[in-house]
Order: sequence, then C-alpha cells, then structure tokens
Amino acid sequence: MSDDMDDYKQEFIQEAREYLEIMNQNFIKVEKGDIDAINEIFRMAHTIKGMAGFMGYRNLEELCHRLESAMGKVRDGEIEVSGELIDVMLKAVDAIEEMIDRIEEEDNDNVDVETIIDAIGKFLEIKEERSDVAVNRGENLEKANLRVDVYLSEDCIMKSVRAALVVESLSEIAEVIGTIPDEGDMEKEQFDGHFTVFLKAADSKAVEDAVSKIAEIDRFEVAPIESERADKARKEEKKPEVQKEEREEVRIGDTIKKKNKKLESIRVNISQLDTIMNLVGELVISKGRLLQIASEYNIPELKEAVAIMDKSITSLQDEIMQIRMVKVERVFNKFPRMVRDLARKLGKKVDFVMEGLDTELDRTVLDEISDPLVHLVRNAVDHGIESPEERKAAGKDEVGKIKLSAWREKNNIIIELEDDGRGLDVEKIRQKAVERGLITQAEADAMSEDELKMLIFSPGFSTKDAATEVSGRGVGMDVVKTTVERLGGSVRISSQKGKGTKVRIHLPPTVAIVKSLLVKVANETYAIPISSVVEALYVNEDNWKVIHGNPFLIVRGKLVPAFKLRELFNVVNGSPEREVGIIVEKEGEKYALIADTIAEQQEIVIKPLTGYLAKIKGFSGVTILGDGRVVPILDISSLLGGDRLA
Repeated sequence: MSDDMDDYKQEFIQEAREYLEIMNQNFIKVEKGDIDAINEIFRMAHTIKGMAGFMGYRNLEELCHRLESAMGKVRDGEIEVSGELIDVMLKAVDAIEEMIDRIEEEDNDNVDVETIIDAIGKFLEIKEERSDVAVNRGENLEKANLRVDVYLSEDCIMKSVRAALVVESLSEIAEVIGTIPDEGDMEKEQFDGHFTVFLKAADSKAVEDAVSKIAEIDRFEVAPIESERADKARKEEKKPEVQKEEREEVRIGDTIKKKNKKLESIRVNISQLDTIMNLVGELVISKGRLLQIASEYNIPELKEAVAIMDKSITSLQDEIMQIRMVKVERVFNKFPRMVRDLARKLGKKVDFVMEGLDTELDRTVLDEISDPLVHLVRNAVDHGIESPEERKAAGKDEVGKIKLSAWREKNNIIIELEDDGRGLDVEKIRQKAVERGLITQAEADAMSEDELKMLIFSPGFSTKDAATEVSGRGVGMDVVKTTVERLGGSVRISSQKGKGTKVRIHLPPTVAIVKSLLVKVANETYAIPISSVVEALYVNEDNWKVIHGNPFLIVRGKLVPAFKLRELFNVVNGSPEREVGIIVEKEGEKYALIADTIAEQQEIVIKPLTGYLAKIKGFSGVTILGDGRVVPILDISSLLGGDRLA
C-alpha cells in the first residue's frame, strides 16, 4: 500500500469509528421513538459503504449495504421498529466495528457476517436490493426546480464518497430528481470532481446549509431552473467554473454562487498533544528558574524580559490546557447502548438519562475515569435496578431510572450517577464484610452507616451470593475508588434502602499542571496540591491536643486528626521553632498535616512515578523546581489511607 493510501486508511478507520459511535447513539434514539434519527444512521452507513468500496473491503461494503437497505425500509414505514430489529442492527454495528479493527490490524475485513446478513434479510424479506438513495432519474429532470453544482477540492482523495454524501444529505431535505453524471459513474470515480444534482426543493437556503456542512468541497453553486430548461441543463457537459478569486457569496441574477467555508479544525494525534504538553511543562519549569534568578540578582532588564516571557508562557499553557480539554460526552455516549443491552440481558426495564454532556475534563483524566464509570453504570443496572416484578411489588414504576450527570463546581468537576433502585442494605454489607474477613465483628459493630456503605469500594467485596457474567466477583468498585483517588479526586456514596443510590465523584479538571503548596520539613520540601487543601494555621499549645495517645488539632472548636510529616517520613534532624498545620480533606473528612513551615504557593508540573517507584505509597509523583530540585508531590488519599487511620 502506498504512503498516500496508508494515510487514507488511517483516516478511514478514524472516521468509521466516529460514524459507528453516532450509529450506536441513534439506534437507541430510534428504539425510543425518534424516527428522525434513522436519517443519520442511513447517512453514516451509506458513507462507510462508499469508503469501504473505494478501499476494496467488499465484506464491509456488503454489510453496510444491507444495514442501509433495512434502514431505508424503516424510514419508508415498511419495517416496524422493535426490540428484535434493534438487536440485529446493533449486532451489525458491532460486526462493522470488528471489521474496522481487523482492517487496522491485518488490512482485511475477513469477518464472518453471514449470520447477521441472514438476520437482516429476514426483515428485508428479499435476496438483493440496490442501495442507492438517489438513483438517476434522467427522464424526469423536468420535475426539478433547483440545481446544485458542486466542485470537490483538488486534494479530495475519495471523490465518490463525498459525492454520495452530498446526494444523501440533499435527499434528506429535498427530492433528488437526478444527477450529472449519474450516480453509477460517480461511484466508479468516472468524473472529475464536478457534478450537478437536480432537486425538487422548496427552500434553497436549506440546500445551501446542507452542502456547506460537508467537508472537502471547494465551492458550490445553487441556482433555480425553469422546467423547459431542464432537458437543456441535463445535456450540458459542464458549467463554466467560477473564478478562483471569488471568496464571498454573490448574487448574479437568481443564481447563488458560494465559496464553501474552509475547515476550521484539524485532527491531531494524541501523542503529539502529549509531547506539546511535556514541552510546555519544561517551559514552566524553566520559567520558574528564570524568575528565581531575576529575583536573586535583581537585574532590571532580566526582570522585564522574564515578566514578558512569563505572560507568554502562561498564555501558551492556558491554550494547550484548553486544547487538551474534552467534553465528557466522549465517554458518556457509549453508556446508552451499554445500559440498553445489559437491561435486555437481565430482563429489566431502564430509562437512562444523561446531563451535562458539555462539561469538559482533561483528556488524561477522562480516559482514566472511563473504566470506573463503566463499573458504576453496570453496577447500577445489575445491583441497583430491580426486575419489573420486584418494582411493581414495591409500588414502583416497572421502568427503573438511572441518571448520569456532570457539572463544574468551583475548581472541581463533579460526576454523579443516581438510580431509583433497591438501594444499599447496610446490614447485609456489614454481614458480608465480616464473612469475607474485610473487618472484624467488633469493627463492624463500631462503624457508622456511612462507613459501612464505603465498604462496597473495598477490594474483593460483593453482596452477590453467586457470581454472574455481569458482577459478583468483588472486582470493579474498588477500581473506581482507587482510580479516582489516584487522580486527586474523591468518591462519596449515599443510599437509602428501597429508594435508590447516588455515587458522586469529585475530580480535578486536569492533572498535568496544578497549583500546589510547597511545605518544608527540615531540609526537605514537599508539594501538596491546592485542590486537597482547605486552610492552614499555626500550631500552638491552645490548639494542639493529644487524646489517648492520638494527636489532634483544634480547628474552630472541632478535633481534627493530626499527622506530623516529620514522623510520616522519618525526618529526625533539626527541630522547628513553630509548626504549621495544613488542613486537607479526604473523603469528606478533614485531617491536619503538620509541617515546619509553608515555603510558597506555585504552579507545578506533575511527573508521574514509574517502574518500582510507582508502588510507593503516599506520593502521586514529583515535580522539578526552578533551581533543579526534585520535590515529591503528596498523595493525600494513600498517605492517610490504610491502617494509619484505623
């Protein structure tokens, strides 16, 4: 395969995966009664089919052809939407995804899809069917009242697919009477990138809008035609090209000539973004060093230069951080299909709702939180929502409700999953935790309800008496808590037996460059992320108490458990004149970290620990200061976790 075709293959794979995600979402909408979503599915299947045909993947082309045919009959009212139909359609989407994976790995689409094609055939009740949306109706061009001349970009590799996409898009808003050249020739790439579509349309503005949204079009012209001119127009070989100098829309007589908008976005490889982020991080470190030198040597010219550079680096940092921000929609969109399939498998009825899809998170955070959210959503369907019979017996609607929401709250991103299911049985949790040896009976009796509820996040814990394909093996929920805390966030759960459960996750918007508090312990410096810090105060005789051997700091009349960093890290040299307490929050509870002094507040670049160092408890990574010193970053969750708080 040539380099150009290899590049195109990668673009084809990426676009196909985006289309598959859209198809998954829209099939769920169709099942819920949104018949308009069929048009989007039809267009996606038609586009993948065209691309597959161009690339020579005949197996994929055939499956898309069948899928497209079935959706055409649904759109025309010949096939009724049912759960069984959607099951088959979603299996077809899964098969297409499997083919795309095979194409990426082995450059072939050799996947056995005969069973799926036969299943689709049962709905179609036909052996063969031509799948073109708009066939050339050359003999009926006199019916057209509008013509659209389209000029594809010179660098458009797959002209046939773009042409088919234009025709399909126009067919959704108007009646396509015919094309020059006909669609058969265009599918075979037997045209030079310019083609004409004849329409019977009521709104030329809608036509303009539809074409302007399609990429790789250099320009297009929309013009009304009289019926007696239709035959003449059909015989035209080519309309004279518009001069390249035209940039804005102009009106000449009744003809609209329009230069299509240039693409305002490009695809960038994720690894390139990571590289840029690392380089920006190095610039931030260098900036800190220059600021330190400017302060130490008091050189006015250097101070001025550094101040200007500081603004530029800060702006660059803000820009790259924005580029890395991704809407949670990217992860959330896979859940409707997952909930739908799981509910049908378990014989349950679930109404799944999502809110706050525009909320943005750093790509790294979003990727990390994806799997934990999968565990939470599956758990809500399996453990949370009861069967229709159980819900009826409990006086509930037989359709369970699950809502997944996201929003920004101060400096945090909140993701919340709520269901109206059976809720948590605290007594059963207590019993199972003791049975599995997670806690002793004495510890179980002493724990509050909130503490017992948090036990569901313990490794190996499950309230299921028998493991199933979905859950019950004691893995999953512990991954949620571990991942969230590793990202510098926290997770809380609230539940009422018989009423439902709510899991709320607090996350920092980014984990690459964060504000932190630098504290000193003897000659050592440690960084504490500001997101974990509540407040700071000096330690004195009045607010320091030791009760039954356990130290506490009194903060506004409340006892806060205290931990001296000197003792945690076994620092023995020197003795501070005056200590400071850094009040941090972990899982809704406050703790005091006692340091010698606070050095400063500073933006730091987080360098994650790797290899053997990654297993060290109490640290989330390190940062490099302007003077070259390597400073550990404290991980509050693991530092104060485990038996330290027992």
